Amino acid sequence: MKKFLLAAAFAATLSAVPALAQDAPRGAGMFGRLDANKDGVITKEEYDADVAARFARLDTDKDGKVSQAERDAAGRGGGMGMRNMTGDVTLADMQAQAQRRFDRLDANHDGKIDQAEIQAMMDRMRDRQGSPPADGNN
Repeated sequence: MKKFLLAAAFAATLSAVPALAQDAPRGAGMFGRLDANKDGVITKEEYDADVAARFARLDTDKDGKVSQAERDAAGRGGGMGMRNMTGDVTLADMQAQAQRRFDRLDANHDGKIDQAEIQAMMDRMRDRQGSPPADGNN
């Protein structure tokens, strides 16, 4: 159940991010944001840097934790990495959840997430939800 909730939170984040172009694969906007050096893969370092930057943005009072009030002010539960957390969330909490999410997405366990792995995750989520394929074909 916990894995499903984490995957659902990640999928909700992906679907909330607009694609870079009309014909871009689902998740392309998020992929482009995380692939900092634009080499076509998201490394663990790029993923971790994004987690730290999001935490810093959310921790508006800079006390080393993100309160429920800070998450509420950010909207959508604070976004990816905090949606199903309660109480104060530390950077270590967010990093631990991000590590589990990265490991699930990195299907071939090569330490990188490529667009095919993102698409495979989106397809799994679509299948669970009974949605039509991203390209509109059945």
